Amino acid sequence: MQTIPGIESLTHHRLLVGESWRPARADESYRVRSPATGEDVAELAAAGPGDVDDAFEAASAAFLRHERAGAFERAGWCEAVADVLDARSEGIARELTAEHGKPLRDSLGEVASAAAGFRLAAAEGRRLGGETIPVADPHKRVLTARHPKGVWAVITPWNFPINIPVEYIGPALATGNAVVWKPAPTTSRVAVRLVECVLEAGVPPGLLNLVTGPSVETARHLVSHPRAIGVGFTGSTAVGEQVAAGAAGKHLMLELGGNGPVIVLGDADVERTAAAVASAAFWNAGQSCAAAERILVESPAHEALVDALGATARAMRLGDPFDATTEIGPVHNATTAAKMDEHVADAVEHGARLVAGGSRKEGWPTPLYYEPTVLEDVPAGARVQREETFGPIAPVTRVDGDAAVLELASSSLGLSAAIFTRDVARAMRLAERLRCGQVVVNDTSNYWELHMPFGGWPGTGSGIGRVGGRYALEAMTDVRSIAIDLRGEG
Repeated sequence: MQTIPGIESLTHHRLLVGESWRPARADESYRVRSPATGEDVAELAAAGPGDVDDAFEAASAAFLRHERAGAFERAGWCEAVADVLDARSEGIARELTAEHGKPLRDSLGEVASAAAGFRLAAAEGRRLGGETIPVADPHKRVLTARHPKGVWAVITPWNFPINIPVEYIGPALATGNAVVWKPAPTTSRVAVRLVECVLEAGVPPGLLNLVTGPSVETARHLVSHPRAIGVGFTGSTAVGEQVAAGAAGKHLMLELGGNGPVIVLGDADVERTAAAVASAAFWNAGQSCAAAERILVESPAHEALVDALGATARAMRLGDPFDATTEIGPVHNATTAAKMDEHVADAVEHGARLVAGGSRKEGWPTPLYYEPTVLEDVPAGARVQREETFGPIAPVTRVDGDAAVLELASSSLGLSAAIFTRDVARAMRLAERLRCGQVVVNDTSNYWELHMPFGGWPGTGSGIGRVGGRYALEAMTDVRSIAIDLRGEG
C-alpha cells in the first residue's frame, strides 16, 4: 500500500489570514506523514506568533463588519457549508483516512457528521432567542437578547479532525463570532479542506482564519492573545490545564480527557454488552475521549464477558484503512503506540492476564498497526486504571457491589461512563452518583448525538463547559438586557 488511488502523493498548503492564503511570515513549513503508508502526504505552512497576530487582526475586523448580520443570514452560511461538505465528502474522507489512519467508512461518517453539525448550528441559531422579564416597576418592559462575544481562539485535536472543529466553528459562525483556528499539526491538511468548504460556501472572509504548525509557542500566543475573547479547546487534560492558565480571564470551553468507567453489573445481557463494550474500546482504534478505558465487571458476568471480548478482538480485521473489509486501522502516532506498549506491559507486571492482542502487528508499512487488546484482572494500581490510554485496549477488572463499584469507578477524570444492567433502578442510583458529565445505560460509552450537551464534571480534569447543540451557542453568546420606560407625556 504505497500509493493511495485518487489522492495526490504530496500536497502543499498555506495559512488563511483574512481572505488571503499566504505563507508563514518566516516562510517555514513542515510535513505530515501518513500513519497508514509512512509516506509524506502534505507540506503545510508553520505559523509563528506574528502570523497569529495577523489572523486576530483579520478576525477582529471581520467580526466588526458582520456583527449585525441577522440570525437567518448566519444560518444560511452554515447550511451552505454543509452542502459543500456533502458535495466534497468522498475526496475529503479519503484524505482524512490517509492523514489520520481511520477506516474509510469511518471517515465518510465523520464528514457526514460534520455537515450535520453545521445544519444543527443553523437550526439552533435561528431559534436562539431572548425573553421578556417581569419586573417590579409597572412602567418598565425588560427584554433580553443574545449577542456574539467576539473573536474566539480554537485549538482542536487529531482524533476527529473534521467533526470536533465543527463543534466550535459551527456555533461560532451561527452566532456571529469570528474564529482563529489552530488544528492539530498532524491532521492539518483536512483542516485546510474544511476551511475551503467554508469559503466556497460564501461565508465572509475573515470570520474563519487558519494557522497551522507544530509550534507550542504559537499555540500559547494564540490562547493568551489580547484580542481573543474566549478559547475553545479539545484535547488532553495536561495541555488543557496549560491552556486554562494561559487564557486566564477569558471565556473557556474545554473538553478534556476521559478514562471511563464502563460498569457491567451481574445481570447484564452479556452478548449485547460485549458488542457495545468492544465498540467503545476499539472504534477509531480506541482514540476517543469517551472510549471504554476501564471495564468494571461483577462476578456473574465476568468470565462470559472476557471470553466474548477476547473473541471479538481476535476476529477484528486490522489493516489497510482503504480496504472495505478493514474494521480497525493503525493508531495515529508513535506516542499512542508507545503508550499502548507501556500500559500493557505495566498491567501484566501488576498481575493482569493478556487475553488478546497486546502488540504491534508486523508486515505493515508503519509500526502503528496495533492489535485490539484485552486484559483481564487488571489491578487498581496499574497505569491503565489511572491514565487515559487512548488506544485499542479493553482492560477488565472484577468488582462486586455498589460500594466497591463506585469506589473503583472514582477517578480524577469525569467525562463519560456507561452502565450495563437489566435493573434500571440500580442503574439510576449508580448513574446519579458517578462524577461524570454523561452516563450511558446499556449502550456504548461513545454514544452521543450532536445536540446533546457533552463535557466534564466539575472538579475533575475533564474540562469546563459543554459542547453540543444550543449549549455551545449559548456559551459563545452573552445576554444583553434592555429596559424600556413606557411613561410619556400623553
